[in-house]
Amino acid sequence: MEEEGGREATRGAGEEVSAGAGVVHPVIEPLAYLLGTWKGVGEGGFPTISSFSYGELLHFSHSPTKKPVIAYSQKTWKLNSGEPMHAESGYWRPKPDGTIEVVIAQSTGVVEVQLALGENI
Repeated sequence: MEEEGGREATRGAGEEVSAGAGVVHPVIEPLAYLLGTWKGVGEGGFPTISSFSYGELLHFSHSPTKKPVIAYSQKTWKLNSGEPMHAESGYWRPKPDGTIEVVIAQSTGVVEVQLALGENI
């Protein structure tokens, strides 16, 4: 387990997260630090509702024998009851030119397609 910036990071047994030789596709190497499972807590609020505390779990995975893609999943829950709040999953596709294509489907049915430019990453 690692602590960084208030986030607790946990890794599955035997999961390789190093960017060493043969571990990740070369295009994935700049984002290899994301691979693993990240867990934390936060506070949320909107003008029309009371503030709330929540837990969040993110998982980034990659198979080095496959295409240069990172699979992503995220879920949140109410800290006081454990009730699920939000979930989404998708793929991050780093490109050789430094851009990243991100496709995310939310549990509400919303689908996002995003493009991050190299200088903004």
